Amino acid sequence: MLDDKLMQVISTPPDAAVTLVTQGQDGAHLVNSWNSYLRVSEEGDLLFPVGGMRQTEQNLAGNDRIKLSIANREVQGRNYKGTGFILEGRGAILDQGPAFQLIEADFPWARAVLKISIISSEQTL
Repeated sequence: MLDDKLMQVISTPPDAAVTLVTQGQDGAHLVNSWNSYLRVSEEGDLLFPVGGMRQTEQNLAGNDRIKLSIANREVQGRNYKGTGFILEGRGAILDQGPAFQLIEADFPWARAVLKISIISSEQTL
C-alpha cells in the first residue's frame, strides 16, 4: 500500500498538513497533523504522535475505521507538480509497545501513538 510516490509525499519537504477522519455518534470528526510527524513502522503501518486527539481516540474505540488525506505540492503528480493520496485503514491509539516507543523517541511529548494499518490507497492528483 505504501508505494514509492506515497513515500515521496510523506518524506519530501516542505511540511504539509495531514487530515485524519474518524466517525463518531455525531458524525465525521477531523483532526490535523503534519507530514513530518508521520513515521512508518517496519510492518508498513503509519504512526502519528498523539498529544490530544481525545475525540479521535473515543471514535476509534467504537469504530476503528479511519481515513486520511495527505498531499505534497513538491512531488510530481500524474499531470503536474503536486500530488496527494486518500488512504483508508484501521486505527488504534496505543500507549505502550514498539510503535509507541518509536514515536516517543522522536516526540517525547506524545502521550500515545496513533497506529494506522492501511487497507487502501488512492492517488488523487
